[in-house]
Amino acid sequence: MKRNFTIGFIACILMLLFSCSPEANNNKEFIINTTLVASGPLFEGSNTCQSEISANLTDYLNEHQIKKDEIVDITLISASITNDSSENMNLIESINLQVFSDNFPMQNIAVANPIKENIKVVDLKVAELQEQLQSILLEDQSYVVADATIKEDLDDDLNLQTELKFSINYYRK
Repeated sequence: MKRNFTIGFIACILMLLFSCSPEANNNKEFIINTTLVASGPLFEGSNTCQSEISANLTDYLNEHQIKKDEIVDITLISASITNDSSENMNLIESINLQVFSDNFPMQNIAVANPIKENIKVVDLKVAELQEQLQSILLEDQSYVVADATIKEDLDDDLNLQTELKFSINYYRK
């Protein structure tokens, strides 16, 4: 009986703490432009392109005087990719974007499958579920990875110019 009371009491305290957490009253849009690189030669099928992105967010937060403990959530609102290696995206069948850090596993954030022929910019479909995105992006080192499925072998590097647009929701008195 005493144990049930203790568990109930702790549960009530936790509910009060989380229900009293501040709601976001400010919003900023943050853009990361980066080049995801896969070093050639590359072979038909899935190939991995990667870039570190952590310094971008830290600098932005410092510049706008947003403290990490003020952030309520960070969500990806759009993602687009162009292929620096050619004039269009015909070489690439599909792209799956993920983010990760040393302390958090990879999380899917956006996908394009299939990619239409003869287009220069691919707008990816953003994942609805972005549970650990904030935690990953606020790590000292975080990375974005693209699994790009290519249609044929490529001797050169694959350079994908990537624009990631985030919404930073934060609370400030």
